[in-house]
Amino acid sequence: MSLLFPDHIRIGLGASYAVLARVNGARVTAWQMQTWDAAATASPWQRGYDTIVGWMGEMSSSGIRVSVALSAELAPLYLLPWRDDATRPDQQALLAAAHFRSIHGEVASRWETSAAPCGFGQPWLASATDTELILSLTEQLQARGARLASVQPLAVSLFNALRQHTAGSACWLLVPEPKKLTAIHMRAGQWCLLQTLPMSAIRHEPLSDLLSRETRLAGLPGETASMYLASTVNNDTAFGGCRILDPGWKITAAVSANSPLHLIGGGA
Repeated sequence: MSLLFPDHIRIGLGASYAVLARVNGARVTAWQMQTWDAAATASPWQRGYDTIVGWMGEMSSSGIRVSVALSAELAPLYLLPWRDDATRPDQQALLAAAHFRSIHGEVASRWETSAAPCGFGQPWLASATDTELILSLTEQLQARGARLASVQPLAVSLFNALRQHTAGSACWLLVPEPKKLTAIHMRAGQWCLLQTLPMSAIRHEPLSDLLSRETRLAGLPGETASMYLASTVNNDTAFGGCRILDPGWKITAAVSANSPLHLIGGGA
């Protein structure tokens, strides 16, 4: 372990996958991943959490920082419209909590909800995470001498790492997961539209046609938009028209070149 770049654990967690990576600076030195077909349960994070806990029990983690990137399944995102009567984060968080309950039902009442401004007069970005998941992760890591450094939605982590590449004209930033695709439509760096789609949707029609339809349905101008794929690899022909934006990880000999490193979020 380098004293300049101490080891850091990065976790990617979804309802249908779990990833644990040991990183040193931007180098991924160890990688574990499992995927499965998610069942409809009250705690969709449980299987992935149990998998992570099992892996952590097999390694030394005392004193190590841990950062977690949560999938669209476990940390849903929505853009809420700007309101002149709700300009503070706490006001928008209350509106966001009501929005999540209206979509996801009473289960959302136990979620921790937050809202972040995208700029004056712009939509607010609302996110939510099951409080029990965060508490369970914190307790497990503390019991092993590790520290939970951050928990972020996967799409937000990748956007923060890649935002300098998306500040120009209209574009889509696409975040693929095993079962979901988060599509963020931006104009001059501002978030205009956010859609979470099943990955199966891009098997039935060209991705560019699907995104153009979503743009029209949202009432946005139908101008040509570049498509950027937040990933280290692109083995899926459905993304053939996309430009890859690498989130910054470097593999070592112990890690397969086909590993979807973007699932642990943006690079160090």
